[in-house]
Amino acid sequence: MKHLTFLRHAIVTVFSLQYGMSQITPQQMVSDMGRGINLGNVLSAPVEGNWAPALTQTYIKDVSDAGFTTIRIPIDFLGTRTSGNTSSYSKAAGTSGDYSGTLADYMVSSSYLDRVEEVINWGLNEGLVVVLDFHGKTLKEEFLYTFSPKDKWAAYYTEPTSAKRIADNEKFRAIWMQIAERFKDYSYNLLFEIVNEPYFFLTDVEMDVLNADVINIIRNSGSNNVDRNIIITGGSKNAYEAPLQIGDAVINSDSHLIATFHYYWPRAFTASSGENDNDFDWGNTSDKSEIDSNFGAVQSWSQSKNIPVFLGEFGADNEGGYNYVTMTYGSFGGPENASRVAYHEYLAEKAISLGFAFTAWDAGDEANKTIYKVSDGTWVVDVKDALLGNSLSTPRFKTSKGFRLFPNPASTFIKLQTGKPIDHIALVDINGRIFPLDYNNNDPSIKLPKVNNGVYILKTIFKNGQHKNSKLLINNL
Repeated sequence: MKHLTFLRHAIVTVFSLQYGMSQITPQQMVSDMGRGINLGNVLSAPVEGNWAPALTQTYIKDVSDAGFTTIRIPIDFLGTRTSGNTSSYSKAAGTSGDYSGTLADYMVSSSYLDRVEEVINWGLNEGLVVVLDFHGKTLKEEFLYTFSPKDKWAAYYTEPTSAKRIADNEKFRAIWMQIAERFKDYSYNLLFEIVNEPYFFLTDVEMDVLNADVINIIRNSGSNNVDRNIIITGGSKNAYEAPLQIGDAVINSDSHLIATFHYYWPRAFTASSGENDNDFDWGNTSDKSEIDSNFGAVQSWSQSKNIPVFLGEFGADNEGGYNYVTMTYGSFGGPENASRVAYHEYLAEKAISLGFAFTAWDAGDEANKTIYKVSDGTWVVDVKDALLGNSLSTPRFKTSKGFRLFPNPASTFIKLQTGKPIDHIALVDINGRIFPLDYNNNDPSIKLPKVNNGVYILKTIFKNGQHKNSKLLINNL
């Protein structure tokens, strides 16, 4: 089937390039995109190789061979990759007339465009749909942060009528002119995504302006860009509400647009390898109902606006906060594995059932959300299979809510409040060492062993097969 898919895409590519075949509709494109994955933290790093190994053709081939049909490639074009330093322009209001730059000041490195083109060709040659996504650390620091007046980003903020705001806007648009020109003759299986997660910084009005301008830039470059599908989102609100903020004027101005959103809710679960988030279990009726409601709202909006949807990112931290480089568990725990698998599976199947395409977030084995281990070319198999729909018959362990552990931090003892009989319970340290605990179902108190101070995982298995993982800070005074 994979080879037939490749052949079909190859035929489409040849005819579109040589005979000017009309673009398929956005709805058909989303259907073709299906199930995909991000190649995160590679070309979006300030320097390729800083956050993950440099991209190789084998990496992309492995993605295709696994059965994914789309890759989203986050790419940063700012920093050293594009000329023209805008920092000399004033950030103050009313200084826009002092701007003296031109589009020619902002030139993307030709060698970098060559590298981007090489990677895109690898993907297209594997029969994949490829999404070029403007995304990265320097994109935030040099452009997106400048729109946000929040105290956190005050050092970056520029007044809308400042010379620097004019310069930064022109630089962003100049980059898109060069991207559009370089790839205008490429197969329709290359899609452009205007910008990653702007809604944390730009208002809906600001984002409507940016969308309209870049859409016009792409269309005016000609050739296949006249009707290439373009991926857009809105401003002001994040997660499932982001596309709902796109103005009707933008949607109605172009017939080849695809709306996108990202989904990392509930953060207490998806980011639970961090110190401040500690919900390790996911998958009960309430958890799933929240997804159903939020995704349903996007579907209703999509149908009312006649614009298809692409779920560009979603995912949960590695099981137990596991680090595939150091081969150790995190200091603050992380998702229980069955819950992590179930989360990926549920969102993937929900997206496909509603007619969305998706690319799950993956940033390699140096990151906290790992699906493909770049260093040895292997997969976190259960998560990969969940995304591809290959594990729907796999039994799932049930999880337990309504569980109270105190005191926390603790020193010599803890107490549990739960209405379910416990089968066994143990402490697990960050290196995976297990310390069994004595527990009497008639006594909520549990004596703790003499261990080093630090963060532990309390693993509780109930007699009915349910389980619960909890963070426990031990501080022996």
